[in-house]
Amino acid sequence: MARLVSSVLVVLSILVPPTMAQPTLSDVQQAYRGLEGLQASFTQAISSEFAGDTTRVEGSVLLSGNRYRVQTPDQTVVTNDSTTWIYTPADSQVVVNDSDQGASTVTPETFLTASANQYSVQSSSAATRLGTSHWKLEITATDSLARFRNATLWVRQSDQLVTRMQAEDQNGSTLDLRLTDISVNPDALRQNDPFTYSPPPNVEVIDLRRQ
Repeated sequence: MARLVSSVLVVLSILVPPTMAQPTLSDVQQAYRGLEGLQASFTQAISSEFAGDTTRVEGSVLLSGNRYRVQTPDQTVVTNDSTTWIYTPADSQVVVNDSDQGASTVTPETFLTASANQYSVQSSSAATRLGTSHWKLEITATDSLARFRNATLWVRQSDQLVTRMQAEDQNGSTLDLRLTDISVNPDALRQNDPFTYSPPPNVEVIDLRRQ
């Protein structure tokens, strides 16, 4: 009987796809490291406990490691390894500065690559988001310097990519970031150097970079 049970367990371990195993933060981090990048539409809501209001913004994001291009109706933000450009059409102004990876825009990829080692998974459970199987990871900070006290990650089971991130920062504000239409290794990564920004003509350029 013991041999039979052992054989059944071996067969089951072969039949169950690796992505069905509940992932650790290291597993999710490794999934992102294996990508050239991704493109997605996003909706972001930031709720302030102090101010008692919520700010919502929608747009698109192109990511590759710590480099990203975020476009919303009001702004375009582009960052590479050395420089950040912020273009605000309403002001006809582009602000150029040295990139600061420690203060970069929060995305699942930048969060995982920059600070995943400051958190630990407290619990995980199966969940469904947008009709797709996910793991829901509840994580808390293990480092007092971590940006967030706690967070919840919705990790897609098929490829271990995060499609939603909800986090509470040290000041009590809540970030809810939701990604849709995710495209892995999109052609846009190889077109016209997307992580360098050329200001439009007739706009003011404010260069704050250290010389």
